[in-house]
Amino acid sequence: MYAYNPDKFASLYVSDLGQRLWLFLTAPENVARLETASQLNKPAVEGLEEELLEEFREDILADRVKQMVGHMVRQILEQRDWVLDQSDVKVQSVPFSKAARYRRPDWITFHAFRNASDPRDVVITDRRQNARLPAGARWTFYATFASPLRAAVAFGVRDIRQLRQQVNSHGYQRVRVDRMLRRA
Repeated sequence: MYAYNPDKFASLYVSDLGQRLWLFLTAPENVARLETASQLNKPAVEGLEEELLEEFREDILADRVKQMVGHMVRQILEQRDWVLDQSDVKVQSVPFSKAARYRRPDWITFHAFRNASDPRDVVITDRRQNARLPAGARWTFYATFASPLRAAVAFGVRDIRQLRQQVNSHGYQRVRVDRMLRRA
């Protein structure tokens, strides 16, 4: 069971709407939606937009209600060992225009760049802007990732600590991403 400290939302939380929102957000399937959006490096509430609109209709459009939803989501995810990654991330949808993104505490954001003449030649760094990249190639931005699972599957990085050390000391790590063969 989740604990909620309503703080500045106390009067809204004790209302029927506030109670219904808390029950809705803490339902196991909705917690799973929040975590799935977070695993995809999206603001958590993006995983619930349709469901919130369906359940609460125009009540969810009030700014104070949306703020309380964000406050509740943060407390739910923090109790599940997620940490705030970035607040005020632009969301281009209804009902939210900005929302918070969460990550696991052991996740570090990395950026991958591809060699323009050899797309299997990839450089991973911790900076997207002004990154120190190897000379002798033209590098184009490819992807951003944070989870160790994405690092392993997409780029063959098995040891995230070693990647972090390499990037800290040299500014990047160069990897070769081999083509996966499909089964017929």
